[in-house]
Amino acid sequence: MLRIAPFKPDVDHVVPLEIDGEINSRDFANVLADLETRLQKHETLRLYIEIKSLGGMGASTVFNELKDAIKHWDRFDRLAVVTDVEGVRTATTVIDKLAPKMECQTFRFDARDTAQAWVT
Repeated sequence: MLRIAPFKPDVDHVVPLEIDGEINSRDFANVLADLETRLQKHETLRLYIEIKSLGGMGASTVFNELKDAIKHWDRFDRLAVVTDVEGVRTATTVIDKLAPKMECQTFRFDARDTAQAWVT
C-alpha cells in the first residue's frame, strides 16, 4: 500500500506518504493525482515518507517509479524517510545521488517527530 498519510494539517507543501507492503498501480495513480494538485499550489514541495515494509518492490524501485511519474521532480527540495528497515535506510544514500538537488535524510521511527520538524 502506498497512500497519502496524515500529517500536520497546516503544512500543505509537504507530501506525506506511507508505504506498507505491496504497491499497485492504483496506489501510484492516487498519490500522483495529489502531487499534481500540490504542485499547482506550491513552487517547491517536500516529501515525507514512512516505510513500514516493502512487498515486491525495493526502495530504489519505488523512488524511481515516483521520479519517472513526476514531471517536475526538480521542484522537490527535501526528502525525509522514516523507517527501521535497514535495506531502505541504506538505499536512501543511493537516492541522494539520484536526486542531487534534493536534500535527503533518513530517520528511525522513534525519531519521527524530528523527521517531521526537519522536513517542514
